[in-house]
Amino acid sequence: MKGLPINRLQGGRSVHGKASVQISPRKIQFIPGQIFQGKVIHQKANGSLLVTTGGKTFEARTAVSLAEGKSYSFLVRKGAPWIELKVMGNGDSGLVPAGKKWISGQKNRLLFGRLLGELASSQGLKNLKNLLPVLLYQGPAQADALWLSRNVLSSGIFWENKVFRYLLGRVDDPVTAVRENDFKGMLLFLKQEIDGSSLPEPERLVQMGRIDHLLLLLENHQELNLEALRNGWGWYWFLPGGDQSGLLHGELFGRKGEEDDFHHVHMDLFFSRLGGIHADCALRKRSVGLSLQVTDESVGRFLEKNIALLKKAIEKRGLSVTRITCETTKEANVFYPFSREEGGKGLMDVVI
Repeated sequence: MKGLPINRLQGGRSVHGKASVQISPRKIQFIPGQIFQGKVIHQKANGSLLVTTGGKTFEARTAVSLAEGKSYSFLVRKGAPWIELKVMGNGDSGLVPAGKKWISGQKNRLLFGRLLGELASSQGLKNLKNLLPVLLYQGPAQADALWLSRNVLSSGIFWENKVFRYLLGRVDDPVTAVRENDFKGMLLFLKQEIDGSSLPEPERLVQMGRIDHLLLLLENHQELNLEALRNGWGWYWFLPGGDQSGLLHGELFGRKGEEDDFHHVHMDLFFSRLGGIHADCALRKRSVGLSLQVTDESVGRFLEKNIALLKKAIEKRGLSVTRITCETTKEANVFYPFSREEGGKGLMDVVI
């Protein structure tokens, strides 16, 4: 469901046709897909409002009324040239507990690639360096679908399950081999090793801090998925990008349909050059239907010209394509997972 129209200023006039003062873009920077808590300090009758977050205050404009003194969870839809935000209409009261876990892990998700790279660059962490191409998206390849499955299996989210199977004697690999191919197992081992090492105290504390940040992210998503699956809300995973991959980050939300053979997957992908691409994928056995949505017209034209290539690439995976559509809109449907308002209903737009 679409939210209320963006009151975006163009040439000194709002999209509603009323004269208005054009607001220059602020120096404050947000990353597309980022979520942050902001408090509304003041809102004027013309829709202009002041919001504070992390000790910084910025001015924004909205066509709706926000309560002064109240905090909201803002989702960054676009970072430039104008910053576009989505805000849950009732603060976080519209989120189930899994949604609150999703928001709390946002900061760590955005830091994941940098923290992992810094940790892997340390001396003596050869095994982690070997796992890096599986954990971080490195760029387009012929086997992206295979990379995705390897990423999920090596991400650490199934570590306890792997250990349980080993203890039951259902796998042949020793614990060491399992650990070296599992991110959480590797982090737990590294934490133990570094804690008892002879590293200088400052370096040891820095390394332990990086490991704790990464473990917090991972365990947050383990809890999130357990709760979401238990309550029928689906499942979630994020895709961290590599420095040279062009992919800043991505998120996947999956849900099983009412029929056993039907599955729905929503993907939000944020690229350094292409911007945000939102995709809805409907899977029924070996058949797939795909809907793409972008807000940049040039990106939309590029995708439309290459739909045949995309269809061919999907069919190479052994799937039958029922449809592929590409839509360019001024207002993309932003998917807000684990919300009581299905499909983003009740979300409002703000422009900085």
